[in-house]
Amino acid sequence: MLAPADPVLVRDLGRLLAPGRVLSRPLDRLGRSVDASIYRLIPQVVVRPKDLDDVRRLLRYARERGRRITFRTAGTSLSGQAVTDDVLVELAPYWSASRILDGGRRVWTQPGVVGGYLNRILAPLGYRLGPDPASIDAAMMGGILANNASGMCGGVVHNAYHTLDSLVLILADGTLVDTSRPDADDRLRRDRPDVHAGLLRLRDETRADGALADRIRRKFARKNTTAYSLHALLDHDSPAQILAHLMVGSEGTLGFLAEATLRTVPELPERATALVYFAELAEAGRAVVPLVGAGAVALEIMDAASLRSQADERRAFAIGDRTAAILAEFRGADAAALAAAVRRGEEALAGFRLLAPVDFTTDPAARDAHWHLRKGLFPAVGGMRASGTAVLIEDVVVPVERLAEAIGDLQALFQRHGFPEAVIFGHARDGNLHFVFCQDFSRPETAARYGAFMRDLVDLVVGKYDGALKAEHGAGRNMAPFVRDEWGEAAYTLMKRIKRLLDPDGILNPGVMLNDDPGVHLKALKPLPSISPTADRCMECGFCEPRCPSRTLTLSPRQRIVVTREMTRLAALGTPEARAVRDSLAADFEYEGARTCAGDSMCKTSCPVKIDTGALVKEMKAAARSPATRRVARLAARRFGAVAAGARCSLRAVSLVRSIPGGARVLDLVTAPLQRVAPLLVPRLRPGMDLPTAAPPLAAPRAGAIGSPRVVYFPSCLTRILGARPGEVVVPTARAMLDVLEGQGFSVVHPGGVGALCCGMPFVSKYFFEAARDAAARAAEALWAASREGEDPVVTDASPCAGTLQELAAAHLAANGRRLRMLDFPAFWASEVLSSRPAFRRRPGTAVLHPTCTLVKTGGLPDLLRVARAHSEAVVVPPGAECCGFAGDRGFLVPELTASATVREAADVRESAWGPGAGFYSTCRTCEIGMSRAVGRPYLSLVHLVREALLGG
Repeated sequence: MLAPADPVLVRDLGRLLAPGRVLSRPLDRLGRSVDASIYRLIPQVVVRPKDLDDVRRLLRYARERGRRITFRTAGTSLSGQAVTDDVLVELAPYWSASRILDGGRRVWTQPGVVGGYLNRILAPLGYRLGPDPASIDAAMMGGILANNASGMCGGVVHNAYHTLDSLVLILADGTLVDTSRPDADDRLRRDRPDVHAGLLRLRDETRADGALADRIRRKFARKNTTAYSLHALLDHDSPAQILAHLMVGSEGTLGFLAEATLRTVPELPERATALVYFAELAEAGRAVVPLVGAGAVALEIMDAASLRSQADERRAFAIGDRTAAILAEFRGADAAALAAAVRRGEEALAGFRLLAPVDFTTDPAARDAHWHLRKGLFPAVGGMRASGTAVLIEDVVVPVERLAEAIGDLQALFQRHGFPEAVIFGHARDGNLHFVFCQDFSRPETAARYGAFMRDLVDLVVGKYDGALKAEHGAGRNMAPFVRDEWGEAAYTLMKRIKRLLDPDGILNPGVMLNDDPGVHLKALKPLPSISPTADRCMECGFCEPRCPSRTLTLSPRQRIVVTREMTRLAALGTPEARAVRDSLAADFEYEGARTCAGDSMCKTSCPVKIDTGALVKEMKAAARSPATRRVARLAARRFGAVAAGARCSLRAVSLVRSIPGGARVLDLVTAPLQRVAPLLVPRLRPGMDLPTAAPPLAAPRAGAIGSPRVVYFPSCLTRILGARPGEVVVPTARAMLDVLEGQGFSVVHPGGVGALCCGMPFVSKYFFEAARDAAARAAEALWAASREGEDPVVTDASPCAGTLQELAAAHLAANGRRLRMLDFPAFWASEVLSSRPAFRRRPGTAVLHPTCTLVKTGGLPDLLRVARAHSEAVVVPPGAECCGFAGDRGFLVPELTASATVREAADVRESAWGPGAGFYSTCRTCEIGMSRAVGRPYLSLVHLVREALLGG
């Protein structure tokens, strides 16, 4: 049962930091009780330090009170190293600064920065991070460093350890060490003479022990994260540098990583990729060494089970039990260098029995298809698993030349222990194998079977191959009992001495990496009760979190599912205690889980198994709608013209009242209680909230010339209701649309009764699905008639409107065999105008774009970029661009959601695109309002960019 947090602990930490940065509700603690592993530990409290002084205060408190501290960034860890049952320190909200140095050759970062974000900033400069784990777009730099991440192409030479330039760290006693300073070693000797002397002593003893030193060098020549970075004692002479490199891969057990500067690696622009199928697994294994010699930067091996887990229509042959494949990629600085590399690769493969000719392709779509197959292996297995089962992914290292033999041994091991569904794949050039299987670890017999399997796995990898039990994922709790088995007594004793030297009180992530409990890997296994066929597939990996607008405000998609699972489990228990905890969770979930869920479904775009948590929340809320409210919603859908007119009247009334002295305060007092009664309908109109004016009446299209191409323009309800923000002087979007369409010779018509039409999206956002279908059906019929029964295309000015039409209106028409092209403005302009007229006058300056969620989800980003580049001298999409969180009207109802969601993107815009000639554009009126608030500059429709380029204003 979820016990209440220790009130003394909560009080003390609130005094140390601030009450608002100490999270102790059951919902807060439960939501952060998991990482991507099979473990769950519910923290006593979650704290959010803002700066180094906060961290020092936390460490001092932990030492004085005997508390244990675990630092956490993204929580994508696979071995249980980011969970605790004591004090969890959440770094993502306040530790997210970064800077590019030396033109991209180095990067400075705090721990809460997502690795993929840094790569997006580095890409235009021709560089990338050395580590490239599969989780790069979700994992944060704190975890990338703490786990010594490597990845598919990073190998050993480009892992976090070998690309570290300098580190700012805090030791367990609060001592600050900055290894970028020339006098870092002198300062360490002055501030912590015991640590300085202790590191020198460990260095000298290790170097003097020839057998131990040779073993360390040999094991770290390959990937290895089953130990502290002991090679630091051999690679570096000064204690400051030894200390910095020991921190890499220490999984938060030796100190706090506050800042890091990393050397980047060049991103070679030319690539060629082939998916090579071998008749025999043994031959695939033998091909690895010559391919490495040929210069392959990536070699991903897949066994027969992994190949069968995904259909691939490109295969013209069956997958046999001994079939294997290697995805091979070569890169070059230019086309000639790439061609030479490909020739070497083809020569290396000559003589092997292949099931199809080798075809190295440079086509981006074909290369992406190959990588999609490889990267889809983990989600394919996870998505097919039974409800209630957890996904286990492990990674080991064996000598490259014995790769095929090791795969065969692993397959036999799976059969022996009853895990026949396991698939094997991995980074062949490093001898790094991953295997994945799914089991219900809550069952004692399964846990026992898994324990026996792990014992045999250790005997196999260590005893037969002298390999590594963890290559990339860290030892965590999962492999901690077996670190001594792999490394031997001398190295294990050395690790324990390092731990005692740097964390003598054992306050930093105890039990991780080093653990004398032989059964710790079988304890605290997470429960996974069934909640819905869709959500049951959630692996709790956290890949969704960087895309979620509410990720730092309330809950992320993963956390929403974790909490929902627990509420389901508690409801099934049925005891009074369980009901009380469930009721507490449900009460907090109303705001934290439902009201602040933007429902944008962007989480689905990053989810390995394509779970739409936004849709899940909508389904839950829709099921709770009463029949009476559903009837009212359907009436509103049928009388939408009156609804829109009422909204415009309300905006005029608000403007009028605010113009009266004291009127803004009156509105706040009146709307505050109304919002408490109807939080999804009535916004609280605080004095500082800017609202748009009411939209002017729609301008009528001109009569088109005979024979001119005809288009149906459907002005979105947002365009028909929301006008300019206070102080904006701009041509109304509907008028701008007519100007650019008619300016290109189109004959434009509106659908009949356009003022009463709606695509249905507002009703979806309020969880009234029947009303949404009603509204979409009425719009579909009007558009069908206006388009001369599908002869003419339909264009709308809002990408979300187009997306809803393509889903709901298209479904209505398809029910009786009708089809209609319904496009947003970027898609229409790219296909109907730019395809025939590629050259236009360009607007001077930079166009800064905010891609809407719908546009990204429907693959419309290329059209947006094509249109912007055709009409602007320069185009920028900020690297931190994500959902703005406005979500229809959430920006009015829950303005704090939009404020939180836009922090990163707004900062990017201010840093890189602020200045004369910059214009700011999107493709949805509410998104434009949200971004205008965040950036402090007016965002307009993309239509205005095109109009300015064509008409000069």
